[in-house]
Amino acid sequence: MRKILPVCLSVLLIVGVMTVPASFAGEGPGFGVTRTQIEGFDNWGYKGGPPSDTKITCPGGELAPLFDCSDSPTDRLHFRDGAGWSCTTSNDPRMTGLGVYTSNGNFDADSNGPVWGEFKIVPMVGCLKDADFSVVYEDFVNNATSFWYGTWNGQRQFDSDMDAWVGELKFRAKGIGVDLDGLHFTGTMWITTFTPFPMPYEYIFPYDLILPDGSRPFDLPEAYFIGTIKD
Repeated sequence: MRKILPVCLSVLLIVGVMTVPASFAGEGPGFGVTRTQIEGFDNWGYKGGPPSDTKITCPGGELAPLFDCSDSPTDRLHFRDGAGWSCTTSNDPRMTGLGVYTSNGNFDADSNGPVWGEFKIVPMVGCLKDADFSVVYEDFVNNATSFWYGTWNGQRQFDSDMDAWVGELKFRAKGIGVDLDGLHFTGTMWITTFTPFPMPYEYIFPYDLILPDGSRPFDLPEAYFIGTIKD
């Protein structure tokens, strides 16, 4: 397993905020269409999660503990029907709240490869990524009548300069319910992880680790995104 460099987290957040693509920054409204530019972060929850029947396999071999396919002739790892949750914050309350998602992927021997899934974001104030999902949020999500629902897909690739894996994902969603019905969202998300199989930062960084800039990797969001709400 490659070494973990916590300082890369702060670098990622700074670079991510400063490098908004020009096409996004300069997008203007079309005739009869309102476009709202969105910028935000996604912070993964790590206690509990949506029910799932996750399947992880090593094509041609056997899966070892800790998602290890090194005994397989190809070292490839496939996973299906994964599930997780996150707290999403942005410059727009309609895209700020609690998200749940499914995940699938085909990783090669270097843990690179295509990834895809579905997601649901329920707008809310005060999402807590340290909460236990099954206790605090499961009923809230299941009973929601106003939310975003969509799909995502992209590619995960190791970045040697950052000593981390970066997933660049495209996602699109349709608004459902009060205040969202008729709206559409499209965006791009960059997820940075430091383990061959993606894990929340809370699993790999000690709570008391503080970086020189004063940030705590334990609490930093795993993803940065930009996009557009269009009606």
